[in-house]
Amino acid sequence: LGEKSDGTLNGTLNGTLNKREQLSLNKIIDTPGINAKELSLTIDIPLDTIKKYLRKLIEMKLIERRGSRKTGGYWVISETKTENNNTN
Repeated sequence: LGEKSDGTLNGTLNGTLNKREQLSLNKIIDTPGINAKELSLTIDIPLDTIKKYLRKLIEMKLIERRGSRKTGGYWVISETKTENNNTN
């Protein structure tokens, strides 16, 4: 309980996300275009909580929302992570 780790699943977050936020991000990585309701049902986290996590992930520029309100979903912003990890 309460342990912080510098080695998160994708290595770039350095402990800035909690386990459930990281789980949400991983699900978006695995399922590009997933919407908030599907994400909530898939990982069994309340929808309001998922929406809070999504806002945080968007603010951190890790994900983006694409599409309309009704049919849109969330995608990882891979260009940002690639630029941060691989300086050419």
